[in-house]
Amino acid sequence: MTSTKTATVLFAGHRFRVVTDVTFDAQERYLRAFVPEHRLAPPCGEETTIRVRHDADCFQDRMARAAGAPSLTVVPFRGEPYHSCQLDQITWWQPSPDTHLPQDHLYARDAADRLTVLLKPGVERGERYLMRVVREVVLRCAESRGLTSFHAAAAALDDHGVLIAAPSGAGKTTVLTALAAHHGADSDRALITADANGVAGVPISVRIGGGTLSALAPREGLPNAHTLPDTFGSTRKAALNLDIEPRLLHHDLQPGHLLRVPEGPRLLLDWELAAFGDPMSDLARLAVRLRLLSPQPVLTHGPAPADQRRLELYWRLHLLADAALATDPEVRAHALALTTGTIT
Repeated sequence: MTSTKTATVLFAGHRFRVVTDVTFDAQERYLRAFVPEHRLAPPCGEETTIRVRHDADCFQDRMARAAGAPSLTVVPFRGEPYHSCQLDQITWWQPSPDTHLPQDHLYARDAADRLTVLLKPGVERGERYLMRVVREVVLRCAESRGLTSFHAAAAALDDHGVLIAAPSGAGKTTVLTALAAHHGADSDRALITADANGVAGVPISVRIGGGTLSALAPREGLPNAHTLPDTFGSTRKAALNLDIEPRLLHHDLQPGHLLRVPEGPRLLLDWELAAFGDPMSDLARLAVRLRLLSPQPVLTHGPAPADQRRLELYWRLHLLADAALATDPEVRAHALALTTGTIT
């Protein structure tokens, strides 16, 4: 019989009891690398057991039997179709052949609702399949408790929780990668509490293109694409307190959008990016557009220390966004130099 090892961890208040093969400790190391160490979410009182197995004979047998059994196409993980079938009163999920998912893993749930991840021995980075189960359980448990899930990158920066919200393809993962490379980041999906006073990141491993990684300094210290990292992200991850009254923001404040009518008022043009948020973000964006070496000169009064810290935080975030996403090479180079401290 294969020796096993059990680890118990908390994600977004949900307790997971994970049983893995002793000979494959990468699962446990990978799991613990995602555990936040700062401001843990209140426990929900629920526990989910997940067994992760590496068994060549069992894997080949279940794959062969699943191929010949009546099945139904389902989407247990958002956006990823699987074929579901019943074998010996156990529900099995096999990746649909029509997707990008490799045929190197199976999921199962028995009558007692215990979950199993069955991996083909030698599968590359098989630990990510465990995180998919953890992620889905976290999301469904949180939503049943009244929390709302939304597509936004969640990161920690200087003990502040940061959200990066934008449509798919806008560059959230790129900005998140910049945060991971220079500071420390969490995930690409977040949960907001029912009373809107807190945000928690949801653990997931994200797919990042090689071009994105190569464009982000510092190049040294970035994870090898084929090596399991010992650590991931910040060791101090914080919930975001939404205690700032949102105001209408321009979101691209710069001199080129200011117009003064002769003997008339000053006008602010181009509001296509307008949204509600923290006014300090607009001031920080102005400081970036003015290419200031510090955001402090945009303040015309003596702000409270908390306002100064938020201004600095937004300034750094806007710099990271420009360093990762700006289409103007000069703007990108300037932001990257300020971000890495190499500007002269």
